[in-house]
Amino acid sequence: MRLLCIALLAWFFAANTDLSAQSYQFQQESLPCLNKKFSVVVHIFKDSLNSYGVTEAAIEQALEGVNPFFAPICASFEVCEFRYHDNWQHDILEDPDTEIPQLKTQYHADRRINFYFVSFFTSSIGACGLADLAGIGSPNVSGIVFRKDCANSRVFAHELGHFFGLGHTFEGSGIELVDGSNCTTAGDGICDTPADPYIPSEGLPGYVQDCIFISTRTDANGEFYNPDLGNIMSYYECDTCGFTWGQLDKMAKTYLSTGIKFW
Repeated sequence: MRLLCIALLAWFFAANTDLSAQSYQFQQESLPCLNKKFSVVVHIFKDSLNSYGVTEAAIEQALEGVNPFFAPICASFEVCEFRYHDNWQHDILEDPDTEIPQLKTQYHADRRINFYFVSFFTSSIGACGLADLAGIGSPNVSGIVFRKDCANSRVFAHELGHFFGLGHTFEGSGIELVDGSNCTTAGDGICDTPADPYIPSEGLPGYVQDCIFISTRTDANGEFYNPDLGNIMSYYECDTCGFTWGQLDKMAKTYLSTGIKFW
């Protein structure tokens, strides 16, 4: 389904110059090639019932499923080590802003991508992960915290997108204009991701039904939105079609601009 989705999108974009009031600009130059396999250290915290709650196989399978999304920039990921921690007090993060920095200070593996798996952390929108934005530029302090029940490829790819500098497609929740005229300064700042009006606190039912966009919201110019429901950095959870050219380009350049590289 993923390859079919990407192939159909490529054909559709090539065949259409006016897509439902959206204005697209397509880049033709080659993407940067990182030629890099990133090593991931996985930290799993025991819960109060002495259970770790997620298996190595589930994590490895989910991470393997991420690699095709990053293949266009010659990047991939593999687990190099699993570390188990008996401190169950880190398994539930009541105050993530305070507790996550403490957790990283205590357990972080330098110059690796660190995945931390916990049972729960407080979040106003029920997020599955919390990533340091552009954390790839901070090899000695950054990482990603995941809920144990969210060990799947889409969640991993989404949080790694943040880790490599990407925002959500709905940044600003509708301030980006449908015609793309403010695409470099509004929304996610990437011009080949269509404007997305989603407001996380409102939930998905008013926006999507059966993976069809149903919202009648309009932008400041009165134009209807037509967001990319399959983009990894959206919240719509429809057929996952990957990242756009612009998103891939930004992730690659975010890594290439860092001073200290990951191993």
